[in-house]
Amino acid sequence: MAQRSRPQAPTSPPSDILRLDAFVNAVYLPHVKMRKRSWRVDERITRQRLSPVFGARRLDGILRGEVENWLHGLAAQGLSPATCNRNLAVFKSVCSLAMLHGVLPAGQSPCAGVRAFKTHWQRERCLNLAEARRLMRALERSPCPAAAAIRLLLLTGARKSEILRARWENVRLDQRLLTVPLSKSGRPRHILLSDEAVAVIRALPRAPGCPWLFPGHAPGKPLSDVFLFWSALRRGLGLADMRIHDLRHSFASFLVNAGHSLYEVQKLLGHSDPRTTMRYAHLGQAALLSAAQVVSGFLSVKNG
Repeated sequence: MAQRSRPQAPTSPPSDILRLDAFVNAVYLPHVKMRKRSWRVDERITRQRLSPVFGARRLDGILRGEVENWLHGLAAQGLSPATCNRNLAVFKSVCSLAMLHGVLPAGQSPCAGVRAFKTHWQRERCLNLAEARRLMRALERSPCPAAAAIRLLLLTGARKSEILRARWENVRLDQRLLTVPLSKSGRPRHILLSDEAVAVIRALPRAPGCPWLFPGHAPGKPLSDVFLFWSALRRGLGLADMRIHDLRHSFASFLVNAGHSLYEVQKLLGHSDPRTTMRYAHLGQAALLSAAQVVSGFLSVKNG
């Protein structure tokens, strides 16, 4: 009579992935590279925020209190609540995947119960016309490639990643277009180029064999960030509260205040959902009030 086979005991995870750095490099980053277009954010957070504190630690030896202290330490360094929360979210994702791989016992994530900070909605900062012109003059005087990239951000309303990862093969100056093959919406997007934007691109040096409009310091890579240049520039101009993404808001505000429709703003910014563009609706109230006044003028008894 055939003997029944005994159920096999679950295998233990390899010992070389029990520590956070090893697990992130061997398992987590390959996992998110296949599933998240923003995987570089995860890579940066794990490298800059998690590794220095927990990199050499076994995941199953990290305590919840240590995660709490780490999170409050980020806030003490001056990181905003939203930025702290993004760091915590990545840590939680690492631990969730570790449980799936048996590196952490089920239900024993050290991040469990660690609450994110409350965030408050903040008014979007937009440049006024005088500030924008002062900024453009400063950018035009700078020979730094980051200055040209920031000029394009303000002139096109594009996202930072769309400009920094732009390739020469996707530039059609004859059609005044910069094509983003895969945009945030998952579809190609076409960025319209004004005369000034075309002039900025024409002035860019083009290195032989380099596909990027803005080559990075690492060979074969695009410029990864402009934060250091931008941080020094904005403080020197008295614009310390301006973020890079606020340049996109400024582009939209100039359009709406000039009387252009939200539909036009939606198309130029590449919003797939018109509800996203509605955040700028209040900027057009002056034009709408003027239009309403026209009807009032027609119906006024004084004109009867």
